[in-house]
Amino acid sequence: MQKKIEAVLFDFDMTLVDSSYAIHHCTNLMAKKMGLREVGYQELLATIGLPIDESWLRLWGEFKQEWLDYYRENFREVEQSELRPYPDAVETLETLRARGIKVGVVSNRRFAKRSVDAAKLTSYMDVVVGLEDVENAKPHPEPLLKGFAAIGVKPENGIYVGDTDIDMQTAKAAGVKGIGVATGNFSTDRLVAAGAWKAFPGLKAIPDAIA
Repeated sequence: MQKKIEAVLFDFDMTLVDSSYAIHHCTNLMAKKMGLREVGYQELLATIGLPIDESWLRLWGEFKQEWLDYYRENFREVEQSELRPYPDAVETLETLRARGIKVGVVSNRRFAKRSVDAAKLTSYMDVVVGLEDVENAKPHPEPLLKGFAAIGVKPENGIYVGDTDIDMQTAKAAGVKGIGVATGNFSTDRLVAAGAWKAFPGLKAIPDAIA
């Protein structure tokens, strides 16, 4: 007998929101200023979902705090102004909430609440967990477990939705069913291979999949 689903928590970047073009644009503005090589869109897309220091280590082989300080000071607001929820994101959140299911965001972004607010999704959220709230980034289960604890839902009564293998690994580590959405760099087949309970092309199928 399937346990009753009481909450669905979501990754943010490339799951609820297409942030890829904004991040790509702003990352290359920073790279130009710092004398770093320009990175391609697909190359950048493959790093979204990682903490920013890990992302930049993959892209340039090093990370400097001065780069991040400059990025935050000069481009963070530009990036956040260009965040666009996927067309079915709000409908999915509204449907879940109408069914009495709690929803929230668990992200590897630092200051995740600011980004959720910039995307105009705050009013739908029962909880938002970002790197500023935890000691360990995903795929460590801490962020996800903290999210469910904050809304009083046991992990076995929850779902975690994400677009990467990291998200599916996080769900598994936390004892949560993971649903993959192929809105980022991973196909549905790759998400299933990474441990997804179910995988879909987008968000709209999720409410009925957990009914």
